[in-house]
Amino acid sequence: MCIHFATAQKLSFGPTFGLINQGDAGRVLLDSVQVELGGGGDLGGYFGGYVSYTINRAFSISSGINYYDDGLSYIVYNTRTDCQFCPITKGGTVGHASLEIPLLLEFNIPLTEGRFFVMAGLSPSIRLQRKGSPYYFHKDAGQGVSDVLPAMRTAVKPVVWDTSVGAGFNVWRLRLEARYQANLTRSATNAVKVWGKSYDFMSSRANMRFGISYNLNWKGQE
Repeated sequence: MCIHFATAQKLSFGPTFGLINQGDAGRVLLDSVQVELGGGGDLGGYFGGYVSYTINRAFSISSGINYYDDGLSYIVYNTRTDCQFCPITKGGTVGHASLEIPLLLEFNIPLTEGRFFVMAGLSPSIRLQRKGSPYYFHKDAGQGVSDVLPAMRTAVKPVVWDTSVGAGFNVWRLRLEARYQANLTRSATNAVKVWGKSYDFMSSRANMRFGISYNLNWKGQE
């Protein structure tokens, strides 16, 4: 009994690295100008650190900080048929870096001695930069489109809240995990502000991530 109690109170922490595949979906009509998100599906990397505290044999809580490059890709075109450059399609990206701070409850699967676990919780991401592509990229964009392209940066939320579910495996000093995340709020984007108006922009986002962490506190667990 004493041995199990001591083991159950262990704290683990260390660096984390991984891959993230994410995508956004949504569209909005700004008068005659149509905006559609690019859909995503891009694979990128992230890095950071994690900390996990074992409450008892069944449950643990974990958190951390992960840094990754992100972006909102979109296409814009004018649906009118009586303008010179319609319906030429232009594209752009609002690039930003993000800090993810997950807070997860983990359940250790019985009979696996704490090696396998499932997790669920919340994962907010803080956008550190929200800058659009250079304006010269959008020359000859056509009526209305040239106004909408730089205005798209107003649609990027400074903080996005996601739900997060996944599973993991502890082996040796390594922690392997896979998590699926989707936006918790009504929309993953803010309203687009252009021409003195505000247009509701309903969108969704999701990502799948695979990570590996190295436990720096392994000596306390041996």
